Amino acid sequence: MTEVEAPAGDELRYRLAGDGRPLRLAYSGDGAGVALGKFARNLLKIAQRDFERALETPAVAVDSPRRELWASRNKGWLSPAELEETNVLLERLSELTSRPRTAHRDRLISLAFVLAPVSPRPKRR
Repeated sequence: MTEVEAPAGDELRYRLAGDGRPLRLAYSGDGAGVALGKFARNLLKIAQRDFERALETPAVAVDSPRRELWASRNKGWLSPAELEETNVLLERLSELTSRPRTAHRDRLISLAFVLAPVSPRPKRR
C-alpha cells in the first residue's frame, strides 16, 4: 500500500499497489480503536463530499433501476443468519465496486458503509 499525503490538513489518502487483494483492516491491537475511529470519520467525510457533489449534478439518476444516489440509515434487529447474509451482501457490494474500469464498466461510483451493533435504548416520548 502506498501512502500519499493530501495537499491540505492532516488527511491521508491511501492507494493499493494493485495486487488485486482487498484492503483488510485490523480491528484489534494497540491503538486500533482510535485509528479505526479516525479512519471511519474520514471515510464518512469523503462520502458526504461525494454525495453533496452528486446532488449538484443534474444528470445523476435518483430513481429508476439505475439509481446512483442514495443516503440512508437503517436500524433493526437481525438474527445470526440475517447478520451473515448482511455481511455476504456487503462483501458483494465491495467486490462490485472494486473492479477495474472497462468499456462496459464506465461509471465511477463511491460506496461507503458502516455496520455496527448498537445498544437498545428506550424510545423517546
